[in-house]
Amino acid sequence: MNSRRLFIEEAKQLQLNFFDFSFVEDEACNPYIEGRLHLPDEEGKFIDSYSIKIEVTDGYPNKLPLVYETAQRIPINIDWHVFPDGHCCIVTPPEEFLICKKGITLEKFIIKYVLPYFHNQLFRELKGYFLNERSHGNEGIREFFLSKFNTQDSKKVSQWLLYIAKKKEPERTAECFCGSGKKYRKCHRNIFRELSIFSIRELVSYSILVNKNL
Repeated sequence: MNSRRLFIEEAKQLQLNFFDFSFVEDEACNPYIEGRLHLPDEEGKFIDSYSIKIEVTDGYPNKLPLVYETAQRIPINIDWHVFPDGHCCIVTPPEEFLICKKGITLEKFIIKYVLPYFHNQLFRELKGYFLNERSHGNEGIREFFLSKFNTQDSKKVSQWLLYIAKKKEPERTAECFCGSGKKYRKCHRNIFRELSIFSIRELVSYSILVNKNL
């Protein structure tokens, strides 16, 4: 099934009590949805809302849709995690790759990624800073891999990425490659398997980036 057809099917079946939207096709038959995204608090009470538009991308669901805030409420500024063309910076490129490899639907994308993004935007509007902010560009990618391994040791993470790039998984009872002394199956097995879907070239590139003084 091609990207547009899948997006259209999912959009027409989409039912979310916090998102009042309409399905639209422009003059070039490009499908998108637009409407009001209502932000619930912990008790489910709506505390604010944003006008947004979600467009299908070529390659969906192997690439995430593009999201726009359409009421000019959020500045078009990378410091607000909005690209110059107006689409929102939802996740870093390696995160997007992993998300799409695991499988994504329009509903899951909105619930798991779009909603938290706008909650974070609202927090900044109210408080002046983001509650959960990741840096832009390469530094954001670096932070992503550090968080994956739950450490701030860039040198170690760089070495571990190179180890994963060898594509030789340890035996389940072997000592973990991180040097913790724990058995591999009880330490970094899940991360090894998750990150192994990157190509050797990508892992080597990320290893260099992580260990670089940015």
